[in-house]
Amino acid sequence: LLAKRYANVSFLSVGDILRHYAKQNHVLDKKLKSGELVKNKMVNDAVIDSLAYLQEQKLHLLKDDSKKESDYGSLFNDGGEYVILDGYPRSHGQMKLLSTWPRSLVPALAIHIDVPDDIVTTKLLGRRKCSICERNFNVNSVNKDGWYMPPLLPVPRRCKEIRCNWDVDWDMRDDDTAEIINKRLQVFHKETEPVLESWSKMNRLLTFLPYKGLEEMDRLADELEKYFHEHPRT
Repeated sequence: LLAKRYANVSFLSVGDILRHYAKQNHVLDKKLKSGELVKNKMVNDAVIDSLAYLQEQKLHLLKDDSKKESDYGSLFNDGGEYVILDGYPRSHGQMKLLSTWPRSLVPALAIHIDVPDDIVTTKLLGRRKCSICERNFNVNSVNKDGWYMPPLLPVPRRCKEIRCNWDVDWDMRDDDTAEIINKRLQVFHKETEPVLESWSKMNRLLTFLPYKGLEEMDRLADELEKYFHEHPRT
């Protein structure tokens, strides 16, 4: 959603990249479903290949066809194309591999979406994807300690038009179980929190608490633009 606010920004999920590779790799598929971290070099190679391809194609393959310069602003307004990379680096080993990347692909900033573990668990357990329309939904709500995240449900008329049945056509990811989510959170605290400290020491970390979930995207965009105004890229 953040990327959709800018005509020259696209979104790339490392999880989606790995799940794509896992369709032809049984070992990788099994590891992803267990909640374990994938080998650093395998992840790095997959990510760098995807980013290089996007750069070569000028990112047009991932951009929303409905985006138009007249309707959306541009991040930095320098004529460049940019990517929000979701989920990399997640470990010290991956952080070291990042230093080998071409300068043009090295991230300028890390964004940490900071949400308590119990709320993360509730929302992950509520994730659904319609096998007919391929839209993503969330059936769980959160309303506690200042956090308010209502369910993300479909527009009835739109879903009726494409004839998807909410009761039978919604699927959960295989790894969205309480046990695996808890394991992933443990891995995050052990492996990824030290990476966040490294970004912070470089003064290249933006920590954001989305108390109202998706409604906070405007505030996140403001924080992002404020950061780059105060820390011009070199």
